[in-house]
Amino acid sequence: MKERYFHGGNRKLRVGDYLLPPTETGVLGTSDLNPLCRRDRVYLTQSIHGAQFFASAALSPVVYEAVPEGEIEADPDCTEPGVSIACQKAKIVAIHKIPGKVIKKNKKRMRAAAATPQKTR
Repeated sequence: MKERYFHGGNRKLRVGDYLLPPTETGVLGTSDLNPLCRRDRVYLTQSIHGAQFFASAALSPVVYEAVPEGEIEADPDCTEPGVSIACQKAKIVAIHKIPGKVIKKNKKRMRAAAATPQKTR
């Protein structure tokens, strides 16, 4: 079975378009908040639920199913090998809507996480 990869984002692209890194689009995303993430990479996950979670932060959330292109590397922020990858770009092959109740639940989780004090080392 072929591996499926997903990317959560704002509804503005179509099947056949490419997901491009922030260095090419100038668009800020959740990866910009993480110092481990590279701005010249697109991040994809095999978890549609993970993509839905990150998409829920967008104004018009959607999940793109995409095929990675170019050099593929491990996502330095993911502890499970193969679950999340980084690539130079990815071609959109399908678009998945996110149920409103899932978006609402994810936004609640995000607010709770933001309100929880972070541990310092």
